[in-house]
Amino acid sequence: MVTNIVFGNKPVPEFELNDFEKVEAPYILLSNHESFNDFYYLYRLTRKKKPVYVINRFYCTRPFLHFLSIRIGMIPKKIFFDDMSTPLKIKRMINRGYPVIIYPEGHLCIDGRTNRIEEPGGAFYKRLGVDIVLVNVKGAFYEKPKWRKKRYRTPVKITVMKVLKKNQIASMSAEELDSEIRSTISNVVPYSPLCHYPQKDKAEGLHNILYRCYACNGLYTTSSSGNTITCSSCGKKFTLGENYCFTEEPYTIADWYDRMTEIERERIREINLEADVIAVIHSNNGKKRQEKGHCSLTYNEFSYNSQSASFTYFTKKLQAILFTAGRMIETYHNNEQYYLHPVENPIECARWAHIVDIIKSMDV
Repeated sequence: MVTNIVFGNKPVPEFELNDFEKVEAPYILLSNHESFNDFYYLYRLTRKKKPVYVINRFYCTRPFLHFLSIRIGMIPKKIFFDDMSTPLKIKRMINRGYPVIIYPEGHLCIDGRTNRIEEPGGAFYKRLGVDIVLVNVKGAFYEKPKWRKKRYRTPVKITVMKVLKKNQIASMSAEELDSEIRSTISNVVPYSPLCHYPQKDKAEGLHNILYRCYACNGLYTTSSSGNTITCSSCGKKFTLGENYCFTEEPYTIADWYDRMTEIERERIREINLEADVIAVIHSNNGKKRQEKGHCSLTYNEFSYNSQSASFTYFTKKLQAILFTAGRMIETYHNNEQYYLHPVENPIECARWAHIVDIIKSMDV
């Protein structure tokens, strides 16, 4: 009931269950993560037994969200940071007979493709000694992508790709299990989506993801309106058609994102980003405070400094940087959650996250 209230009148997705109907709780369910509403869709999939979700700690530390998290069933985690309490809570829920839902990506997909899985879980899943259900979500990316505020009503298909039985898992190495998970749940948004999108505002906010011009490589020169993203430097316009592809090269959002990756990678070791920020800091007790600070990012380090706090992390040790498009980046320090809002240029949030992703993907 609470889940229905939170997510409203969402369409019932199409389900392809395969062997899932034979699976009994407890089990681990792993899925790609295309939309925030994936929580609702997987809830509909697992209605035989109320599931428990592993989620960003954000949703468990705010007063109202904490109230909901208890009733919906959530395990808080510091996303992309070591958090020893989370595995213990997962084990506890499994022992109590609950299915546990985990998104191994750790955050929403950016360009329609499943994100790299930065935290291998194979060794841990083997120790749990339960079945693993591998699920693929398709269509939800178009519903409300990371850059857009408005939600579209769209068809969504949930496919149970594979059920790994516990005796099968026991015979696999942790590396083999991780490889199986990655290859099975991964998804690439197709050229032909599940329906057509005639809306006139598909591109609004897209410049907060595609922060370089595809034509001239101009940095922070893109803006978006209606179905069009425009470069203020070279004047080039790119328009999204009803299939959610551009009407000319690069054709897909993913191809544009790949071009940005190529440009950033060429000088990645020389990168030096600086930003004055307004930091909103949340503590475990639900209290928050606000302060002015300064962030920097190089190939080697990510740093934050203010009058009350100063900390540095090695960039290669960061699994990723979470961000809200055009608004803020997110990190943790001393068990507190920092939301860092750039003062001058919020579009750069996507670039900070992108740079860390590139560094993590490099062979060093």
